[in-house]
Amino acid sequence: MADTTYPALNGISKKLVDNGDGTYSEEVFALNGLKIPNHDYISLSYTGSNLTGVVYKTGGSGGTTVATLTLTYDGSNNLLTVTRS
Repeated sequence: MADTTYPALNGISKKLVDNGDGTYSEEVFALNGLKIPNHDYISLSYTGSNLTGVVYKTGGSGGTTVATLTLTYDGSNNLLTVTRS
């Protein structure tokens, strides 16, 4: 089966992606922004108790990075920004 996109449900479209190994993943399309691609591994990094980085990979921990989030905080530890690269 080829990749298949389903109509929006509550404003969110979904897509079944052929992983090439007989399995499929569900890809959800964001309404407004960060659009994290298919992934099967997430690593988190912290500065103190603040989450400061999220790395999404495909192919496990040693695989290919598909997206990175960088989070910044103010002096009172309030989340200020989230940037995807």
